[in-house]
Amino acid sequence: MLRIHFTIEDLARTVLAGSRALPVAEAVMSLQAIRLGAGRRLTRWRSHVLERLPEGAALLGALVPASGWIPDFLTPSEPNHSGPAAFEAIRSTPRGRLAADLQRLSGRHRLPAWTRSLAEGDRAALNAVTDVLETYHNVAIVPFADQMRKVLETDRAWRMHTMAGGGLGTVLAGLHPQIHWREPVLELPGPRGTGDVDFHLEGRGILLCPHVFCGPRPRALLNDVDRPVLVYRPVWDPGGSGLVGGMSRKARPAEVPALGTLLGRTRAAVLATLATSDGHTTKQLAESLAISPASASEHVAALRASGLATSRRHANTMRHTITRLGIDLISAGNATGGTR
Repeated sequence: MLRIHFTIEDLARTVLAGSRALPVAEAVMSLQAIRLGAGRRLTRWRSHVLERLPEGAALLGALVPASGWIPDFLTPSEPNHSGPAAFEAIRSTPRGRLAADLQRLSGRHRLPAWTRSLAEGDRAALNAVTDVLETYHNVAIVPFADQMRKVLETDRAWRMHTMAGGGLGTVLAGLHPQIHWREPVLELPGPRGTGDVDFHLEGRGILLCPHVFCGPRPRALLNDVDRPVLVYRPVWDPGGSGLVGGMSRKARPAEVPALGTLLGRTRAAVLATLATSDGHTTKQLAESLAISPASASEHVAALRASGLATSRRHANTMRHTITRLGIDLISAGNATGGTR
C-alpha cells in the first residue's frame, strides 16, 4: 500500500493535467504496452509500431521494463516539459539523477554494460537514448495524437464537472476503484514487493494525469526533483475511441460498450464528444465524428429530448453542450462497461 500525504499547500497545488501537449511519458508507457502484448484493443496499433520501430530501439528496451517503475528522467513531468522541451529536459538530466535512477533500476532488472557510461553522465549515451525515444515518439504517438487528445479531453471534462460539484476530494476519490481518499491521505496500490510506503508531498502538490497507455492499475511517479505525478487510465476507454481501428483514417465514432448498447454507437459518440468542451456546433460535431451534419443534428435532438444535452443559440450558430445527467450517464456507462 502506498500512502501519499497531503498538506493544505499540497491540495492548493494539485492540478489536472492539460491535454493539448501530450507528455513524453505517453510514449514511454506505450513501450510497456508493446512488451506486455498490448491486449486485443491495441492489436493494430501495436502492429503499426512494430513495423516501424527505429534503429536502436534496444536502448529503450534496456531502460523501460515490461512492467513496474520507469526511470524518472525519461518522464519529465513539469507542464513546460512537453513537445521538444521534454526531450531537451531529458538531454539535460544531471549526472546525479542519472546515477540514482539507474541504480534503482539495476536493483530490479539486469542492465547491459553500456548503461554504466550513462550512469556516469556520458552525454553521447544520453543523447543516443533521447534520439531513439524522440524517433519512437514520432512513430507511436504523433500519428494518433488527435484521437488521444479526445480521450484525455473527455476525462478532463468529467473531472472538472466532478470538482465543480464535489470538490477536489471527490475527484481524488473517484480516480480509480483502487484509489481511496482518506483525508489527508491518498491510498493506492504500491509497486509490487515494496510493502507499505508513506510519501509526503511536502508542499509540491501533485499532477493528476490520465494516460491512454496506463495499465489497469494506477501508478504514482514520485521523486524529489519534479512535481509528483499520479497516473491513471482515463474514464473513456481508449480501446474504443478510434485510437486503434481508425489510426490511419479519420477518427471513428467512439465505441463504448455500455453506452453503445443503450444509445447506439454513433449517439454514444456524440454524447462523448459533447463532454470534451463547453460547446460544439453541429458542424464541429459532424467533422469530429466523420458523420453528416444532418446526422449530427438528429442525434443531438434525441439527446436533448432525453435531457442529456442542451442547445443554445450563440451569435449565428447553435452550440450544443452536455448536461449533468449526460455526464452522470457517461460515468455510469464506464463503470459498468468494464473499461477499468
